[in-house]
Amino acid sequence: MITLRRITRRSFLKTSGLWFGSALLVGMGGTWLPMRARVAEAATLSHFMPNEFIAIPETGPITLMCHRSEMGQGTRTAMAMLLAEELDVDWPQIVLVQANGDARFGDQNTDGSKSVRDFFVPLRQMGATARAMLVQAAAATWHVPVEACRTSQGHVIHDATGRSLRYGELIAAAAAMPVPKNPRLKSRGEFRLIGKPQVSRDLGAITSGTAVFGIDVHLDGMLYASIERAPARGTRLKAYDPAPALAVPGVVRVIPLPAMGDPSLTNEGVAVVADNTWTALQGRKALKITWDQPPLGGSDTLRATMDARLQQPCRVYRNEGDVDAQRTSGSRVIEAQYNAPYLVHAPMEPPVCTVRLTPGRCEIWAPSQDPQRAKAAVAALLHLPPDKVTLHVTFLGGGFGRKSQPDFILEAVAVARELKRPVKVTWTREDEIQHGIYHAESRQKLTATVDGSGALTGWHHRSVFPTIQSLFIPALVAPVLPMSWEPHDFEMTMGVTNLPYRIPNIRCEGAAVKSDVRIGWLRSVCNLFHAFAVNSFIDEIAHATKRDPVKMRLALLEGDPTPAWGKTGVHQFDRRRLAKVIETVAERGGWGKPQAKGSGQGFAAHYSFLSYVAVLIETVVTESGVSVPRVHIGIDCGLAVNPDSVIAQMQGSVVFGLSAALHGEITLANGAVQQSNFHNYQVLRMSECPEIHMHLIESDAAPTGVGEPGVPPIAPALCNAIFAASGRRIRDLPVSKYFQS
Repeated sequence: MITLRRITRRSFLKTSGLWFGSALLVGMGGTWLPMRARVAEAATLSHFMPNEFIAIPETGPITLMCHRSEMGQGTRTAMAMLLAEELDVDWPQIVLVQANGDARFGDQNTDGSKSVRDFFVPLRQMGATARAMLVQAAAATWHVPVEACRTSQGHVIHDATGRSLRYGELIAAAAAMPVPKNPRLKSRGEFRLIGKPQVSRDLGAITSGTAVFGIDVHLDGMLYASIERAPARGTRLKAYDPAPALAVPGVVRVIPLPAMGDPSLTNEGVAVVADNTWTALQGRKALKITWDQPPLGGSDTLRATMDARLQQPCRVYRNEGDVDAQRTSGSRVIEAQYNAPYLVHAPMEPPVCTVRLTPGRCEIWAPSQDPQRAKAAVAALLHLPPDKVTLHVTFLGGGFGRKSQPDFILEAVAVARELKRPVKVTWTREDEIQHGIYHAESRQKLTATVDGSGALTGWHHRSVFPTIQSLFIPALVAPVLPMSWEPHDFEMTMGVTNLPYRIPNIRCEGAAVKSDVRIGWLRSVCNLFHAFAVNSFIDEIAHATKRDPVKMRLALLEGDPTPAWGKTGVHQFDRRRLAKVIETVAERGGWGKPQAKGSGQGFAAHYSFLSYVAVLIETVVTESGVSVPRVHIGIDCGLAVNPDSVIAQMQGSVVFGLSAALHGEITLANGAVQQSNFHNYQVLRMSECPEIHMHLIESDAAPTGVGEPGVPPIAPALCNAIFAASGRRIRDLPVSKYFQS
């Protein structure tokens, strides 16, 4: 176990050998302070946290404060690469320090596959600015023109005289130099690191067990807690008998907990506190609790409500041409409904949080994706100023959106408040599955019209699901949703209103329904079920009109490369890029090659998080089940800062997507989740894992998302392959329900 002690950022850097004496500090964000002021602050303040910054010491490695959470996606490595590239230092010369949650860092919410794309330019500008000031300082020291100096491996060099100075020797002089407003950034042809495969900077610590995840935190005098939570939303604690739990040796307290958050992020519960987690779990099992549970619906009730809503007109989000006229014009009408269930995140590390309270202060260690939101929630709970709450962000053993919510942190703070001692609250796998924040269930109805030649003339997409807004707006927890609370526009842009295909008549509609469980982000959010419906329907139309589904997609992408909805600055949507990914994956995956009996190929393509992805899946279907021997996946994510990370994320997307498509389903009975662990909420087993071929499309475009866009096309490609292999069309996920032995 690792003992952590509360120290300031500056003293940590000093004792870790990362900061010696004064340092040249460079920040970015809206305002640039003079470097002299930054050096003075570093020398006099015990707690110095500017916006994202680097520290160049007199001796020792350069420090980069990483303000985004690391959960296996490679963000820390990519950020170090961006800085090292423009600062012109060797890769090992950068040391990463994980930032606490603090408003000075700007947005710290690690979601939306945007960390690298949002900071691709700012981090490089930071490095280039520091490098330019160091060069100015060296030139002034040597009395030579700036143009006569260059940098290499952390040195400024004057080739004409052979002189060289380390960056650390120049920091005092550099601090006196003017800050360049527009430092020159390297061209892509000059890159030494960016675009080249790099091993994760954290791989050694992770594989050796020295990386500190949430579960690894240990404080002196710490107690351990496990919480028995209300089985369903709105359930109240009627009565409990703590005596059986307190009779378990090692159990020290039993604490009732209220619902917390607005609207309630947590259910009511009872915490059992002990001198170790195992004992706390045994005490929890011994508890005698009576719940006062209101009558709530189950999955059948929800699905009937959604089916009924699906038959009614909904709010229109996109309307071009006249789909109704096409339907009554004598054109052929094709229609289908697609259903997707609730899903839960199931990261390898369930939520865990350690808290220490001292008079007027709260200190937290947690694997948080959104530390500032958590800090604000804790400050509100304790009636403390936010600057009196410190949240140390540990490594995350997976997140997928789950750990952007602060519920597990609020629980630990509430327990610590009662104990007046440090405490760690650890969730079990059953807790994580039964008391999570879930990906919305959905029902979608798609209608198409085709002319005599088989060309698409009309497209009508209606999507009904519980809106993610219900997590933040109390009114959406009410039994009846007001009409104004329909899906947010951003939810409908995830695979509905941003339909990439050229069809003359399009209508997109959406409606929300009430959910008895909390709805939150899960990897790729609404793209998951929308991509499933759109790609499955494209395949059905192709089959009905006797067209090749890949060629059909390519034909629908011809013409104007940028639709009206796709004009978004440097990241304008380009149909040609999506077509290229489709063509590449189809060619390299051997699309259309003869298949053995019972085998089939399926194809899907989707645009999300500004990236273009195509997937080809091969399946073998028998009466007892489906196997997936091979998957080809391709992505155009613009410039891939670290190709190794992109490959890893696409491989992970395949496993994640197949897990959800084959097995993922959360069902409710009287508002309570029926699944509990991996035996009935299964993730992909090693024996099920396919051979994965990843195709990275070279691109001159700016970097786009990587962590999420690989997931949405997996389910439809799988179901299209199953149809090709067996003639069985799957419109209702998960696939496994059709192959029960």
